[in-house]
Amino acid sequence: MQGRLDSPLTELGREQASANGALLKNLGGVDQLWASPSGRTTETAYLINSHTQAPIDFAEQLMERDCGLWSGMTLEDIQQQHPQAWAKRAQEPYWHQPPEGENLQDMLLRSHEFLDGLFDLDWDALGLVTHGVMSKVILKYFLGLNEVECVRIRHPNELVYRLTMTAQDIETHHFLGGGEAQAGLLRAEADLTPHPTTR
Repeated sequence: MQGRLDSPLTELGREQASANGALLKNLGGVDQLWASPSGRTTETAYLINSHTQAPIDFAEQLMERDCGLWSGMTLEDIQQQHPQAWAKRAQEPYWHQPPEGENLQDMLLRSHEFLDGLFDLDWDALGLVTHGVMSKVILKYFLGLNEVECVRIRHPNELVYRLTMTAQDIETHHFLGGGEAQAGLLRAEADLTPHPTTR
C-alpha cells in the first residue's frame, strides 16, 4: 500500500513514461499537462513532456489515495494484522476506508471541483498525469460510472486513456504499451461486485 508514500521510477517506469509521451505526441500532442505533485508523477510528467513540450501545472487534487495507517504495509501484512478490515475491503471496495485514510468517494469529493474547473480552461487537448486509484475516480467522474464499474477499471503504468468529448457523447479509448487504440476501458477480468449499499 504505497498511497501518498513515494519512490523513484525504475528504469522500466522511465521507459513506460517516455513511451506514453511519444504516444501522446503521435496523437497530436497536448496543450497542457496537469500532474500530481508526488515525486513519481512529477518525474513521469517531465519524461512525457520531453515529447509533448507542453506547459505543466501541478494539482494536489490529483494525488493518490491516502492509505492512512496502512501506508507502507504489504497486502500480506494487512491481511494478517487487520483481517476483519481486509474482509470488509473485499466486500465494499469502493466505500472501504483504511484507518485514517480515504475511500474512493472521499477522493471523488476532493477532486470534483478541480475536475469540473478544467472545462473553464482554454484547451483542445489536455493531459492528466496521476495514479492508478485516482484514475478510476477521474474516469468515474467524467463517464458517470457506478461503483462496480469504477472499481473494475485497471490502469497499468504502460496504459493511456483518451476521452474524446463532444456535445453529444464521450468516446473512450485506451492504448496499452504504445499500441493501437482499443475502444472502451481496460477492466478486471474478475467480477468485483461490491455488496449493495444504501449510500
